[in-house]
Amino acid sequence: MIKSYGKVIIQKESILYHTSDESFNYKSKNDKPMLFCTFHPSEWDVTNEYITFIKLKKDVSLLFMIDKCNKSKIFSSLNLFTNHPNLNLAKKHNNQLFCYVKELMKENLDGWMTSIENKTTIEVSLINDSNIFEQIKTEKLKRNWRNGNFNEDEKKMKIWGKKYPICTIEKSVILFLNDRYKKMIEDYKKYEINSGYYKEYIFQVLLDNCNIYYHNGDLEKITWNC
Repeated sequence: MIKSYGKVIIQKESILYHTSDESFNYKSKNDKPMLFCTFHPSEWDVTNEYITFIKLKKDVSLLFMIDKCNKSKIFSSLNLFTNHPNLNLAKKHNNQLFCYVKELMKENLDGWMTSIENKTTIEVSLINDSNIFEQIKTEKLKRNWRNGNFNEDEKKMKIWGKKYPICTIEKSVILFLNDRYKKMIEDYKKYEINSGYYKEYIFQVLLDNCNIYYHNGDLEKITWNC
């Protein structure tokens, strides 16, 4: 998988965020195989009331589970691996999540990074292992950010706010990617510039401060029988 796609290294002590509609209570890996997080709650908070700060205990290695980008949209590779018609539902059932964990652990991966529902935002899904992360605190979510918009002939850039720092700004992410992604990322960056909305999404913020190493490798068909 890594040779055909790639991996993402997020540094130890980085903070990720998990939002929920109820106060977060940690569940064992037998009850919750994976924990879904974001780099910033604005990427996926919907109408959630609570936010949990998740601290990485080590440098984590994640599968770069992205198939392609189209303008600012990012398409997940999960449906290619599993042939599941609904990505959101495919991540809600424990029997499938246990299967995903098994496949990730075969390559010593701690989880994956991919898009949320093939849209513009991304998630970090961590294998539920106390050696990988710890819960720092849970509190009421405060939406102190503002998304970019166009109003009266004026473009307003996104304001991320200061309450939920983005870990990739202070601790750069390392990407080891198949070289077929090079043009995709170049085009993605060009679209950001041409759109006039800078750092509107986390993937744009991540790419602004990261190290990318490309490698050769044929694109092999990955099949997860999940």
